[in-house]
Amino acid sequence: MFSIAAINDTDSTQQWEPLAPTKEAQESHLTQTYHDGLLELQAKQYDKARHLLESVLRDPLISNAQEVDGNASDSHLQQLRYLALKNLATVFLQQGSAHYENALQCYLQAVEIDTKDSVVWNQLGTLSCSMGLLSISRWAFEQGLLCSPNNWNCMEKLLEVLIAIGDEVACLAVAELILRHWPSHSRALHVKCTIEESELVPFAPRGIDKLEPKHVRLKFLDKRKRTEENFDELVANKRLNQTIELKLHGVSWCAVVDALLEILHPLSGHDTEFKPDEPRKSGDIRLSIQLPSNLDIDMSSQEKKRPVDCPSSQCKPLSNSNSERVGAVKERETNSFYEQPHERRSTRLERLRSRKPGKEEMDFGDRKDLVSVVLQYLEPFIVGAPSGDNSEHAVTCSVPRTDEATSPDRELNDVSAFVKETSKNYGAYDMAHLLLEHVSTKGIMCQDALPKLLEMEGLTRNWGKDRTPECSLFLAEVYYDLAFLPSIASKLSEFISEALYHLCKIVESVALDYHSPLTLENQGGSWSDRSCCSDLVSIDSLSSEKCNFWIRYFWLSGKLSIFDGKKAKAYEELSVSLSLVLKRDKMGDSSGSLKLSYLKVNKELTPEKILHEINLLKVDSLLEETVGELMEKENYVECINLLAPLLFSVDHVYLDVLSSPGIDDKNEGLTCIELKALDILIEASEKAIPMDKEVHLMCHQRKLLILMLLAGMVQFKCSQQKYGFNALSAYDVVPKETPEKWNNLVVQEIKAISNSAAKIKSLDPSVDTSGSSCPLSCISALQSVLVAVMCHVVINYLCKKSCVPVNADETEQKHGCYLVDTCVAFCRLQHLVSSIAVETQVELIVAIHDLLAEYGLCCAGEGGEGGEGTFLKFAIKHLLALDMKLKSNLNSSCTEKYHLDKQHSPGGLGKSADREINMELDIDELENPKINVAGNGVSEVVHSQESKRDGVGDRGDRQGDEGDKNGEKIIKHRSKMSEEEMEELELMIDNALDQCFFCLYGLNLRSDSSYDDDLATHKNTSRGDYQTKEQCLDVFQYILPCAKASSKTGLVKLRRVLRAIRKQFPQPPQDLLDGNAIDKFLDDPELCEDRLSDEAGSEGYLETVIKILFPDAGNVKQHRSSMVKRSDPYSEVYCNLYYFLALSEEMNATDKWPGFVLTKEGEEFVQQNASLFKYDLLYNPLRFESWQRLAKIYDEEVDLLLNDGSKHINVVGWRKNATLPQRVDRSRRRSRRCLLMSLALANTPSQQCEIHELLALVYYDSLQNVVPFYDQRSIIPSKDAAWIVFCENSMKHFKKAFSHKQDWSHAFYIGKLCEKLGYPYERSLSYYDKAVELNPSAADPVYRMHASRLKLLHKCGKQDLEALKTLSGHSFRQSTKDAVTNIFSEMASVIDDTFSEDSSHKSNYLEEVWHILYHDCLSALENCVEGDLKHFHKARYMLAQGLYKRGLIGDLERAKDELSFCFKSSRSSFTINMWEIEGMVRKGRRRTPGVAGNKKVLDVNLAESSRKFITCIRKYLLFYLRLLEETGDTCTLDRAFASLRSDKRFSLCIEDLVPVGLGRLIKALVSSIHQAESAESSTPGTSEPQLEKLFSLFMEQGNLWPEILCLPETQSPEFTDSSLYGYLHRHITSLERNSKLEALEGINERIRKRFKNPKLLNSNCAKVCRHASVAWCRSLIIDLALITPMPFGHDDTLESGQLLVLDVQADELWNTSSDITTPENPETKWGSVLTKMKNIAVKKAANGDIETASSLMKSCYNFYRESSCGLLPSGINLYLVPPKLAVDTRGVEPGQDGVEVLDLSVPRKLLLWAYVLLHGRYATIAAVVKHCEENIKPKMKKGAGTSSTPSSHSGLSPAKHVHATGGVVAGVEGVNSDAEAGRGFGGSPAVPATGSEKRLNADSTTPVSSSRQSQCWKSSTMDEGGDPEKK
Repeated sequence: MFSIAAINDTDSTQQWEPLAPTKEAQESHLTQTYHDGLLELQAKQYDKARHLLESVLRDPLISNAQEVDGNASDSHLQQLRYLALKNLATVFLQQGSAHYENALQCYLQAVEIDTKDSVVWNQLGTLSCSMGLLSISRWAFEQGLLCSPNNWNCMEKLLEVLIAIGDEVACLAVAELILRHWPSHSRALHVKCTIEESELVPFAPRGIDKLEPKHVRLKFLDKRKRTEENFDELVANKRLNQTIELKLHGVSWCAVVDALLEILHPLSGHDTEFKPDEPRKSGDIRLSIQLPSNLDIDMSSQEKKRPVDCPSSQCKPLSNSNSERVGAVKERETNSFYEQPHERRSTRLERLRSRKPGKEEMDFGDRKDLVSVVLQYLEPFIVGAPSGDNSEHAVTCSVPRTDEATSPDRELNDVSAFVKETSKNYGAYDMAHLLLEHVSTKGIMCQDALPKLLEMEGLTRNWGKDRTPECSLFLAEVYYDLAFLPSIASKLSEFISEALYHLCKIVESVALDYHSPLTLENQGGSWSDRSCCSDLVSIDSLSSEKCNFWIRYFWLSGKLSIFDGKKAKAYEELSVSLSLVLKRDKMGDSSGSLKLSYLKVNKELTPEKILHEINLLKVDSLLEETVGELMEKENYVECINLLAPLLFSVDHVYLDVLSSPGIDDKNEGLTCIELKALDILIEASEKAIPMDKEVHLMCHQRKLLILMLLAGMVQFKCSQQKYGFNALSAYDVVPKETPEKWNNLVVQEIKAISNSAAKIKSLDPSVDTSGSSCPLSCISALQSVLVAVMCHVVINYLCKKSCVPVNADETEQKHGCYLVDTCVAFCRLQHLVSSIAVETQVELIVAIHDLLAEYGLCCAGEGGEGGEGTFLKFAIKHLLALDMKLKSNLNSSCTEKYHLDKQHSPGGLGKSADREINMELDIDELENPKINVAGNGVSEVVHSQESKRDGVGDRGDRQGDEGDKNGEKIIKHRSKMSEEEMEELELMIDNALDQCFFCLYGLNLRSDSSYDDDLATHKNTSRGDYQTKEQCLDVFQYILPCAKASSKTGLVKLRRVLRAIRKQFPQPPQDLLDGNAIDKFLDDPELCEDRLSDEAGSEGYLETVIKILFPDAGNVKQHRSSMVKRSDPYSEVYCNLYYFLALSEEMNATDKWPGFVLTKEGEEFVQQNASLFKYDLLYNPLRFESWQRLAKIYDEEVDLLLNDGSKHINVVGWRKNATLPQRVDRSRRRSRRCLLMSLALANTPSQQCEIHELLALVYYDSLQNVVPFYDQRSIIPSKDAAWIVFCENSMKHFKKAFSHKQDWSHAFYIGKLCEKLGYPYERSLSYYDKAVELNPSAADPVYRMHASRLKLLHKCGKQDLEALKTLSGHSFRQSTKDAVTNIFSEMASVIDDTFSEDSSHKSNYLEEVWHILYHDCLSALENCVEGDLKHFHKARYMLAQGLYKRGLIGDLERAKDELSFCFKSSRSSFTINMWEIEGMVRKGRRRTPGVAGNKKVLDVNLAESSRKFITCIRKYLLFYLRLLEETGDTCTLDRAFASLRSDKRFSLCIEDLVPVGLGRLIKALVSSIHQAESAESSTPGTSEPQLEKLFSLFMEQGNLWPEILCLPETQSPEFTDSSLYGYLHRHITSLERNSKLEALEGINERIRKRFKNPKLLNSNCAKVCRHASVAWCRSLIIDLALITPMPFGHDDTLESGQLLVLDVQADELWNTSSDITTPENPETKWGSVLTKMKNIAVKKAANGDIETASSLMKSCYNFYRESSCGLLPSGINLYLVPPKLAVDTRGVEPGQDGVEVLDLSVPRKLLLWAYVLLHGRYATIAAVVKHCEENIKPKMKKGAGTSSTPSSHSGLSPAKHVHATGGVVAGVEGVNSDAEAGRGFGGSPAVPATGSEKRLNADSTTPVSSSRQSQCWKSSTMDEGGDPEKK
């Protein structure tokens, strides 16, 4: 707490008040309180938990919390309140039924807070059902189903609640809902069939009335409780004979006792239910007992004759059982067995409901069947168990058997006889006395009547009649026996006092009989005076009957002395009892045991029991005095000698001895001296040297039996008969709170037995010098007890689900693990017997596996030792050990042929290869092996002692394992087995192993068809999701031999398993990866590859590489040992997993989509694949396959990066991407280094040749001028020092590969490298010759030979004699070689004759030789493209190059035609008609020799990479475009340019060549224009098509023109920007000169669409746009001037009004084009027309020009709407003149009176001019524009909606079309002339033209088409509402 006050508050005298805690602090406190409540609930401190949780709920902060949106604090408090209510309800439930109402309120409040928790709804429904609130229960289960529609609990429980309610319709609906989810649900099927039953019996219940609610988790209050009949009649009036009639409700002792108590209770004054107005029955009036009728007796006897094979206590769970509830259950079952047909109770419904689908379950009432399952599986494997029908008596057990219970008939007869004998009784008191005496004499078999008998004895004790000694002893025994029942634990002292009282009455009676003076103290019952009986009794004079009496007396007296803590006195009395027993036995009067069947605990008294009690007293004394000291002194042998005889003096275990209360009053820990002594003896026998195995196992056996009795595990009749267990239940003597504790102790003891068996098995013979083995009797007895434990678990917890408490799942899981541990202990005990055959051991494992699988427990196990799959892990280890041992025995007896056959056995699965390593290993050593990795990743099992490696002591180890000579017999027996038997045995082991691994790990290696049967899928078979590294280690050790023996296909089957294992081992430990040698070797920049390349293949190369790889580790062995040590215990997985996983994975990135490797995903894919081999190389650095495959991965990555990059990325994009080139360089480096390492590890010449070839190809690949690194234009590889080194390295490795194997491809590449390095010509040509010689049918060396000769001919020239001689020696044709030889001879002779070297003659000869050799090369190349080799594009390209470079007449055309094969087809003049070259050999193609004379039949053998193919396309395309340009084939160039732009296959890789194609086309067009202009005979206008094509190219690709001008392919002095744009101006000028108005209008429209804003263009483009606009304007002016009438006098027809006068300034009009110079000037043609337009009054055009005027009107309107250039000609002036000046307008001046100057823009002036020409009168410009918009726009809207298909009007000629549309204007303006009505803007609506029509109309000379009109009209709508005068 804290307070706050102001600093300057000095006057305040009041005490500071502390601030209240914050809300957060209060919430924290509440949370902590809630947590404390949970801890108390967990500790079962229910009162404390209730207090804490209620305090949380009562807190105001919780009670006032509301659910407010957005308030996180209130939400948290509501959640806390919800949780507190849930757990408080749990507390109330644990406190008993009295608190159920509180629990119900808690649940109701909880569901108000959270309505979505189906668990709470389920709990609410269950609780309310048990309270009888069926409506609430139904509502709760229905709400639970709303929350969770598939909730089985809610569905099944709702079904039962509806049955109890009786809602038949809803019940049927729920049953159908259940059947939809589970069609075989037995309960739902039964309910549905019962409700829908069609056969009805009259007056019988039907439908839901025949059903009775029954559920394992629900309790229903009986709807029709039977009203217990009151058989006690009221006291009748006194009769003359004074008798009271009693009618018994049953013929049983309980009924008799109850009838007597009804009379005695009121008489004693203890009857709380007595009513004063009812008369009391006297206790002294004779009783007349009336038995039930014969029918009732028969029914009762039949019920009691029901077959009950086990006590009723087994029907209740361990934690909730007691005698009262057991009796209730039994009574209910008895009543329901014979209920009438109209009753609803049915035990069969519950059985049918809980059975498994599709399988009949055993009846829960018949427990023998359940036990027989366990016995059937395990009984044959009990050590020493004989076979046959008498096997059930073979095993003698340690607990005595009891007689069968008395049948119900006997009780009926006894009661009837007793009633008859006592018919002359003296009343209730007398009747009670007689009953007690009768019972004490005859015995009573009804255990439930004993408490009532004692109650009756208390009520009649002081009646005045003494008990006989026999009766007193009987009552004392009963009181003592019942004193320790948990139901009356609070009356322990009272019952003990009662027992003492009755013993004292015996002493008193005996003393009186012997007339011995007894004092008052003796009558008080002191302990000391009870010993007088030993003096009073003469043993010799006793009869057999009296002897039994005193045996019982001294036994009971001794037990009471032990309770009182007087052990010496107890010892004395027990000794007397024992002596009496021995004396009686000597007399031979009776058997050795006394039957006390009327007791619950001490049902039998035997000499062994008395002796055992005496021995326990001795043991107790030893524990207090001697044993502790001996253990401290480590004198274990003497301790064993002291305790063992006492503890094992008897074989039986007695429950009453175990429960002696005086040992530990607090009931904490072990409550038995015997258990304490056994623990000490177990420790002593274990620590003794040598270990006392027999005593050790006997101690465990006895301890387990004791704990089983305390836990109540021996109540089954089958167990009693089979194994001798007592029939009594421990529930009678053990408090109901403690059985769970005893169960846990049983589990711990079973685990201890299992561990002890394993320890005994693993004893080293060198330590265990005794050489003794465990007696078979000990092992057999212990196994029998374990079988009994299994029977108990199976019956009580795994099969009897109807009696399982609420936490059924947890209980079943717990006891399932309990059963598994017991099975493991059973197996380990069997393994202690060395004489057990291997077949038997395997059969036992299989049997237990099947047994556990029956209950879905084969994979069960707790989280502790062993974990999940405890039994399967144990079975796997043992089976592997057996298999290894079997192989070791076979190794010495079987032949080598047998081993070879066995390896191919279907059952072997390849596992024999690894299991034959180190055959002398012991089984137990294999179960816990030490792993050492040696060799090439192969795991070897190493002994813990070094001596075993040398073979020393192997036989001794084997003998130590076997323990005796039986092992030698087994080996001899195995050696005598036939091969078929041995194979069958191995197959049995393999099958068992396969099934175990399949269940535990989901691993199925039986995926092929070689197996006859499949593995069984059990209930809990694993799905292959391994959760721990230990699981993965087991699986991997199992599949490793199979993986090593598998092919690629076999490994693919294991891929899923290997992937699952890798989830636990994603990579080696991080400390091994950091700075590992493999990554450093692959990426070290300081590593000198050239040095390694030079030394590759030489001696000592491997040592050199290893020193580089491991500079610090010393050698590979030290490195591997270090890696293995740092990876233990999983080194075997690390050493092999990654390699086999890599082999099984699909690592070929080529199978992915194109461009996959270029993506991030592709990069990660390569990295993941490579990492597997790198991880493997960390542990196996000398594995050749890993290095080789790693190199292949990197080489494939490079190949795909370059191939896909060449197709999807151009050279510019590749160079901009910094990642991709780096990846290529990195992968090339890693590939080279992996291959260098592989070369060091290659052992065979073929491997070395292969690696050399791969290395050479990797180096060679870095030298090629291919895309995407190089573009074959400006970016080419630089032949620097690094380039030369790569060439030399590649040549060295090719030569080394050639030395191992002379392959033509090696010689081929060596020749190419010699040529690249500039070696002499003869050297490279000789290698080509060698390649041709090695493979005469290969086209590749032939092509390369003569292509190189062709290059050399160009390089050397025509005058190099030595080069010509060298090249002639490798001529393609022999005739060429002969001709050249002759020429050289002739040249030599001529020179010799003239005695001087005539240079002219020699030059002629050499030139002739050059041409002959050149022709020979061309002939060779032509041969390489003939026939099937027509697509061998390399030879075709070289042929075209040769023809082009030769330069003879026609060679250029021939070269173009030859190369055009690659770029044309029958359907197109240009297309890329090339295909990647695939080797003929790879495709499997073989050709037969042809009939073409001596021509060689060649095949292409070397395939072509994609990047090389793309490079060829680019290179050929550049050359082909050049040929087309030089030949002037503009048509093909145009088609080529269009194809390159639209090509889809190669668009990405040739897009940079589009400007080149455009440049070549433009150059060809320019060249064609020059040729047309230079021809003197050419007619004018021949260059117009070329100019028009140039302008069209400018419009389409004008943005590329600046780039084109900079291309190296187009640069020339004649090809400049000024000259190029000049051709465009020439085209516009030509159109203007020829007055092609429509064409000018069309190009202006295209300019407007192409260039949205001409102001942003460069100067040249802007000039072109401006020139086009001006030319259009001038053309309009010229056309209007041509139809403007000239004045010829006064015109009387002119109407009155103002006149429009036109004044054209020709000079100003032509000055706008002064900066453009063209050969043709339109001014010279049209200047005279414009000069006439001086002050001309514009009148209506002549009748013949009306159509032209109409067309010009439309053109002017289009110009008005579309013109965007601001610099238009300004030489047009318009004036308005009054009529008075209209006679002569030539003298009109602007300043003259009445003359008005129109200040309009040029487009408006032209529009007004055309309007006046068309209509003959003046109108304002606004009226003209409005007229056009109003009359044209509606028609455009109407026409715009029509189809693009031309209408019927589209077929009219332009003139007719214009004429037809002229009437609308006239009509609108009020013209009445019929002639004018037929002209103007009228007629049919304009129809938009299609795209093709637009293009045609743009280039035509016809009047403006409707398409352009529509465009103009559409654009006019954008300016509506604007001021027309502003334009």
